[in-house]
Amino acid sequence: MPAPLGRTALIRRRFFRSSGAWIGLTTFVLLILVAIFAPMIYQYGPFERDLANSLTGPTQYHWFGVNENGLDIFARTMQGLRISLVIGIGTAILTSLLAILVGTVAGYVSSKGKWGAIADGFLVNLTNLFLVVPALLLMMLFSPALQQASWLWMIPLLSLFAWMLTARVLRAMTQQLVRTEYVEAAKFMGVNPVVNILRHIIPNIASWIIIDTTLGVSAAILGETGLSFIGFGIQYPQVSLGTVLQDYNISAPYTWIPPAMVLAALVISINMMGEALRDALDPTSDSSRL
Repeated sequence: MPAPLGRTALIRRRFFRSSGAWIGLTTFVLLILVAIFAPMIYQYGPFERDLANSLTGPTQYHWFGVNENGLDIFARTMQGLRISLVIGIGTAILTSLLAILVGTVAGYVSSKGKWGAIADGFLVNLTNLFLVVPALLLMMLFSPALQQASWLWMIPLLSLFAWMLTARVLRAMTQQLVRTEYVEAAKFMGVNPVVNILRHIIPNIASWIIIDTTLGVSAAILGETGLSFIGFGIQYPQVSLGTVLQDYNISAPYTWIPPAMVLAALVISINMMGEALRDALDPTSDSSRL
């Protein structure tokens, strides 16, 4: 009789049984490899100008063509892809960390009597405050000043206005878990609240956190691309997919279709992996059945 599969092996088996997981993962890995290695063999850099071939279409020398400023579109797309990937992954991770901190603490202390209710109320009101502030307007105001320091400031800037909905969900899930017998027993035995959260709360909501973080990568990439496209994100001397699209010429489709297709492939592949991961982690899903 074959030995039963462990949880990790079971999730991996469910994930890779999905055709969407294979397509998404393959596309995502290919984009990463191209972003890393293509600039090493490509003869043009993202800021090298070939004014003699301005607004020319794809050739054997300029794979995606040249924009009206004489800049190679392929080189700029690869540079933008690398930066967008770093910002997307970094923002998703930092957003999840902020949401875990606020959500689990608020849910855990909400049952701690008067002072716990006060702390919970403060965190809930803080979350609601960030939900109602005009996030796009504030990011447009802050991003030019932050860009003078480093484009990496886009990560905390985007995360600052993206953690609230996740925190509210985690707070509700934590409130349910603190009523379970093993959490109550740990509190009765005097286990430190931080240890209790790390040992008993977070492992039981880890599946949802992993899914939300995965899908958050594509949301962060689209957020950064949108800001850069309207001139409030990544600026010279750096390039993102948004700034590549910003240099579009409507009469020359090759100036915007290739980078737009790269962006679409990146976002769709991440979403496909997220959907497959959600089905693999959800035992009630039809697609997760063996």
